[in-house]
Amino acid sequence: MKILLTQRALEKYSGSELYTAEVARGLKARGHDVAVYCPRPGQIARLISSNGIVVADATDALPFVPDVIHGQHHLPLMAALARFEGVPAVHVWHGARPWVEEVPHHPRIVRRIVTSGRMRPLMAAEHGIPEDRIDLIPNTVDTDRFSHVRTVPDRPHSATLFGHGGFYAHELRMLEEACVANGLTLEKIGYPYNNPRPRPEYALPDFDMVFAIGRSALEAMACGCAVIPIVPQLAGTRITMDTLDDWAEANYSPRYYRSADRFDTAWLRGQIAAWDPVDIARVTQEVRRRFTFQAALDAFEASYARAVADAGTASGQGEFAGYLGWLAGEVNDMWESRNVSREEVTVLTARTERLREDLAQAEGRVRHLMQLLLAERGIATEPAANSHDEAYRVIVAAGVFDPAWYLDTYPEVAEAGIDPLEHYLEFGVVEGRRPTASFDPEAYWAANPHLKGLGATALESHARQMLMAADLSKAGDGDG
Repeated sequence: MKILLTQRALEKYSGSELYTAEVARGLKARGHDVAVYCPRPGQIARLISSNGIVVADATDALPFVPDVIHGQHHLPLMAALARFEGVPAVHVWHGARPWVEEVPHHPRIVRRIVTSGRMRPLMAAEHGIPEDRIDLIPNTVDTDRFSHVRTVPDRPHSATLFGHGGFYAHELRMLEEACVANGLTLEKIGYPYNNPRPRPEYALPDFDMVFAIGRSALEAMACGCAVIPIVPQLAGTRITMDTLDDWAEANYSPRYYRSADRFDTAWLRGQIAAWDPVDIARVTQEVRRRFTFQAALDAFEASYARAVADAGTASGQGEFAGYLGWLAGEVNDMWESRNVSREEVTVLTARTERLREDLAQAEGRVRHLMQLLLAERGIATEPAANSHDEAYRVIVAAGVFDPAWYLDTYPEVAEAGIDPLEHYLEFGVVEGRRPTASFDPEAYWAANPHLKGLGATALESHARQMLMAADLSKAGDGDG
């Protein structure tokens, strides 16, 4: 059979992009002619083409007229239907979000595929698709690829948040604190954390507990990891033999109004208290037995055959009228939203400029008050009167320069026999050298912008602040 897969992008080692690569290679291995249409090919496209599969970013570059289109993402799917008149399609729906997953309508889309049991009635109710036209092909795991199965420890020590993002900063802190409080290390893996792992089959066996959803959860279970599905604002429970089928129906993701909790210390403590190495190992065995990639390929082939058998004879440009009408409304909404966003940006830009002006005036007032206060305390004179010798004296008095560290870090200064502080004031400041291991001049100015412009280096300014604080402390003690 000649099979064309469509996919929005093939750039990242995640989600439907890897799904497309695995399905394409699996079908090719079974003797089918396979090609992929993808408007945004990237590194995953090269992974596919290395198996002798054409990946084209234009429909005119595809090598054959397909018998069936395996369509993911409505825009490339509809482009493929427009290019190949009369060819039936199977639409694969991975979920209600993002926009590219919107469900398209076209008379030649004769079969639908969903990845969890709860998606079938949802598609039927919200999109008017007859349930007998919707095939369920659950997410699977390639057990040949994920061949290593770890031994489950008596107690968990390591955990990973694997793959998905979207969490609020305070939620990530809560998860980190919960792990620390319960004796677990936590590593965050995936593109949202700038820590992608292209080969999860090597990474996952390093962890006792994995927080994941969807295929990532399934892959972790296949490796012998205990899996707890979590999403932003919702925490689930560890997947057990008793709950495996229910979690599979939900594609291993917590749902609102169902088994939801918050991932705090008490929640995680409860999960660890229910730790059961025997049950975790049994879940792994069951996943590797039931949710195999080869079983999914069998189901895809059956769905393609039904699509070809059920294909009608409808053809012509009228086929696309409904979809284009819907798309026109969507684009119009996006256009209006874009215009609103532009207006908001204009307002925010003007407000930011006013705040910058207010800040500059406030910094000027603070600078003036600092000059008066420093002069009153006798710690500093007016900026114009600050001299090299005065800066030297103030820095030494405050003890904020580390001559030994400076000479050790910049041995050429020691070799030249120059006073290290003299060298720093004369040359080190302009050369961007540090005066100590812990003092960063750029960070100091970033934290104290109101002190800039007083005619002092960052180190001298810091020294004066130290002396002023000490002076005020002594004055306070005397008042007491």
